[in-house]
Amino acid sequence: MKKVFALLAISFLSFQAVWSQEKEETLLGSNLKFSNIGVMVEPGFQFTQLAGEGAGFFQFRGGVILNDKITLGGFYGSLINEVRPASLDSGLPQAAHLDSYTAGGFIEYTLFSNKLVHFTFPLAIGMMEIEIDEEGRNFDYDERKNLFFEPRAQVEVNLHKFARLHAGLGYRIMGSTIENAAGVPQANNNLTFQVGLKMGVFNFKNL
Repeated sequence: MKKVFALLAISFLSFQAVWSQEKEETLLGSNLKFSNIGVMVEPGFQFTQLAGEGAGFFQFRGGVILNDKITLGGFYGSLINEVRPASLDSGLPQAAHLDSYTAGGFIEYTLFSNKLVHFTFPLAIGMMEIEIDEEGRNFDYDERKNLFFEPRAQVEVNLHKFARLHAGLGYRIMGSTIENAAGVPQANNNLTFQVGLKMGVFNFKNL
């Protein structure tokens, strides 16, 4: 009986030793520490349609990079051209046009970041505000606000240790209405094309 207990004890200890040596598999790996964290900022432009008309947005993103794979951050975009859909022709002055901005957060997965040319897959989730604007007006028009999410696929090029240029396609999917306004047209779902220059320390261990 003592031999049986001794054998069981040895087996249990051996199992514990093997178990403790196995590494847990995780999405970010087991070596996530300060030296594997990076930061980035990115000015860029997005070209799309707003209420059926061509629209360009200046965009700015910033975030924290984990293991040079996953980026978490926020973004802000502002319409840079005057958009006047046909629906504004009835009862509004010729100077009336749409103004818009977007804001929210994003998560981005980067594949093969150490290669000269690689791929990134961002997903943006945020809010879009649209209002009718008129230079010299004496009052403000109401605003339309909607949630949206936008998956993208991008090609990225390592220009420098601290700079990456990317371009890609996305699709903006409009969601729930936060605030509605009579006469303000909907943005509608649309394809998007964006270019941007990502700058920062992508991984502090490479300094």
